[in-house]
Amino acid sequence: MILFRYLSLELWKSFFLTLFSLTSLLLLARFISLLVKLAEENLTAKDYLKLISFFIPFFLAYLLPLAALMASIFLFMRLVQDKELLALESLGLSFERLMRPVLVFSIATLLLSYFVTLAYLPWSKHAYRTFLFELTKRKIEKGIPARAFVPITPGITLFVKDSWKKGQNFAVAFIIDETQSNKKGLIFARKGNFHFKKGSIELTLNEGSLHIVNKDFSSIQEIQFKTYIYRTQVKELNQKRTPSRGEMGLKELKSKALSLPEGDDKQVKYLVEYYRRLSFPWAAFFLPLIGSYLGAMIKTSGRVTGGVIAIVLYLGYYFSQSIGVSLAESKILPPQLAMNIPNVLLVLILIFFFYLTKKQIIRPH
Repeated sequence: MILFRYLSLELWKSFFLTLFSLTSLLLLARFISLLVKLAEENLTAKDYLKLISFFIPFFLAYLLPLAALMASIFLFMRLVQDKELLALESLGLSFERLMRPVLVFSIATLLLSYFVTLAYLPWSKHAYRTFLFELTKRKIEKGIPARAFVPITPGITLFVKDSWKKGQNFAVAFIIDETQSNKKGLIFARKGNFHFKKGSIELTLNEGSLHIVNKDFSSIQEIQFKTYIYRTQVKELNQKRTPSRGEMGLKELKSKALSLPEGDDKQVKYLVEYYRRLSFPWAAFFLPLIGSYLGAMIKTSGRVTGGVIAIVLYLGYYFSQSIGVSLAESKILPPQLAMNIPNVLLVLILIFFFYLTKKQIIRPH
């Protein structure tokens, strides 16, 4: 029991330290690029804290398996370098018994990974898109800026060449309408004005034309107008927004997939996302177990070698998952089978190490 607690404590300490370091590094890199894009948005400290809470789940979903793998490798590397592993084996403790804390640790990281992937990540993606919508609403309330693409509503984007009176009036306007999947629209107006009042948006366009093109270019319509008024309620805009696959929960993904024609490309993509969420968290279970064998076989000192091996193994897993996605979307394999290819490979690697250790073909030192 004392040994179990000791090894478990070392595992969790290394895991949280690695996870914190990697997450902080990626957050910093993401924020540097984001600050350039949002420099003119006048964000408050509260807004930046919101952004951090939105980005953390995305990074955690991918970093949890890697941090768990590194923690396992680093633990057994240290046991080898300090001769503790040799001393424990001389006392009659088998290597499999030393892996019991890793097994419990792997189960815990699996559950944590499932929570992040199934609940926390979809929420954060939805909240992030809602936050961007709020930023757009703030910008619109201040008037239409010149020479900038402004998403007025989901699927409708406005661009004006010139604007004045705090963006209330504008000249040479282009509106791109992508609200319908089978048609695209382009509205041109020589001038117009914009009003935002009592929770509603009103665009008045003068001296322009409306162009509607079918997706297959089989039909083109053109309508000339002297005055065209577009009005909508702001509260309805976010409700009209179609959630992306990343925002949907498992039930929504499955329901959406079943509502589409069998074999349809969109149905396959929804099923790929559905089975990917169910399969990917298992990396947080299998990788630490494999890391125990790898860490016990590394004789070099320092964590650089272990870190490199962990990254290479993790990238191999991620690459195999990308292959699975391609096979599923190409309809070569069913999504449920294709998305579990990486996990099958990890199981085979784990069995391979277990067999070689049992037969003493290789022996952790």
